[in-house]
Amino acid sequence: MEDKRLLVLDTSFSYEAIVERGLETSVTCRDIEGFFEHVWSVHPFASLVTSSEWGEQFGRSVVYEVTKTHTFIEGKIGRTRFLKNFGTMNFILAQIEVFILLFWIIRKSGISVIRVGDPLYLGVFGYALSKLTGIPFVVRVGANNEKIRRTTGRSMMPRLFKSMRLERNIERFVLSRADLIAGANEDNLQFAIDSGASTDKCTLFRYGNLIDNIHFTNPAQRSIAEEIVTESPFLLCIARLEVVKKVDDVIRVLAEVRKNGFNVRALLVGDGRERENLECLAEELGVSRYVVFFGNKGQQWLASTIPHASVVISPHTGRALAEAALGAAPIVAYDVDWQAEVIATGITGELVSYGDWQALSRSTIRLLSDGGYAKQVGENVRRKVVKMMDPHMLNEHERSQYAKLIV
Repeated sequence: MEDKRLLVLDTSFSYEAIVERGLETSVTCRDIEGFFEHVWSVHPFASLVTSSEWGEQFGRSVVYEVTKTHTFIEGKIGRTRFLKNFGTMNFILAQIEVFILLFWIIRKSGISVIRVGDPLYLGVFGYALSKLTGIPFVVRVGANNEKIRRTTGRSMMPRLFKSMRLERNIERFVLSRADLIAGANEDNLQFAIDSGASTDKCTLFRYGNLIDNIHFTNPAQRSIAEEIVTESPFLLCIARLEVVKKVDDVIRVLAEVRKNGFNVRALLVGDGRERENLECLAEELGVSRYVVFFGNKGQQWLASTIPHASVVISPHTGRALAEAALGAAPIVAYDVDWQAEVIATGITGELVSYGDWQALSRSTIRLLSDGGYAKQVGENVRRKVVKMMDPHMLNEHERSQYAKLIV
């Protein structure tokens, strides 16, 4: 059989973040246990989010060898430092350079499939490459963009697309032309269908094979970091510190729980533009000394810490919800995005109406008050997600879907 090769455009993480946080599995899993002989993963404008220590903001794309069969390419936010005051022109020139490089790779290396991680900018980028080369085009939908726009009141990519109407038109254009649309979950897949994706081209590519194997190990056998174990019981939230993630409600829950006599802290793992606002809210509510901002942490740290959380609070998370479930943690969650696929009140945790932080507080108190109940729902959610996220089963499904596209 002819060798198969995959090109993936994805902006979830820069290579710097992947290395620092131990997320290599999220890249190396893309070969689907050897189905693809080689995979090129591309972040077209990675220098927007990388540190100055990692490399220059401007210039040509940088190519990294992750393994012998995985290559990571980082594009720049601008083509040259001389045009740094002409941001739009500089960005366009840099993206043209990335496009030409990828076109050359497709032709030289015999790419079999082009996959993108969103139906907006990457969708247009990937569709153009697909159209020019005749290579099958796959869109993986990892968010419900419409719900996020309603929540935040702004477009998904305001620096690129000024209006929500324009974004919706782009999503409809891209999704209606893709050869395969893969939702990360049922909610995200329904968004794609509502946005023009043909149901006979839709499937699910769940998170399971993106998750580091350490999260599948027995939670009872995982150690805990010294910096955690010596302190009081804790609530845990793993999320980007962005408005859409509603991490502010975790701080409100902490204040309410402490008012009810529970001596707990809140550990916030993740980073983002809302950190300063969250710090101000904690100060305003009088709980700043009980909120710990850990920033981004590696997979070993997460896998070691999750099973020891008194309660994991998930206002709106994706892969982090699966990791918490695999750690057999008692979870309280908002009914948003895919979370109802995992959490059922009284069975696998506590699910409450989106945005109702008082209900989130009551559910947290219920779990803190009844250790037996908390342990049972934690064990139940782990059993459910181990089956749902079985990486071998998911790999087999992905291979079958790609095989239909490659002739």
